[in-house]
Amino acid sequence: MAETDTAPSLDDETTAALTLFNEYVDADRERTRREKGVKKAERAKDEAAAAVRKANESGSAEEKAAAEAAYREAQDAFKKIRDGEEPEEAPAAEVAADEPAADETGAEDAPAEDAADDEAPAADEEQ
Repeated sequence: MAETDTAPSLDDETTAALTLFNEYVDADRERTRREKGVKKAERAKDEAAAAVRKANESGSAEEKAAAEAAYREAQDAFKKIRDGEEPEEAPAAEVAADEPAADETGAEDAPAEDAADDEAPAADEEQ
């Protein structure tokens, strides 16, 4: 049997079934992506809540205000993602988690605020 470079022709029923299958696959991928986004936003919200608890226990008023603002942003982003909306920006806690630590960049004189941000997600892991 000779090989051809053209795809075999399909009947209407097979074409309809393949189209339906492809739509299902696309919808399933979108659902999975959305679920991962919700879990990521929920994790960011939980990390921000842990940072608020830590700041309330031992932080200054400035640290408390920053932690509470980060928590509100993370909570708003979580609600938007959960409700099917796309957030405009990443929550502050998520941005802080994505930034490299001072040790990773080679910078030894990291500002105190950046060091506090880097420690906030670690506090949640200890619990």
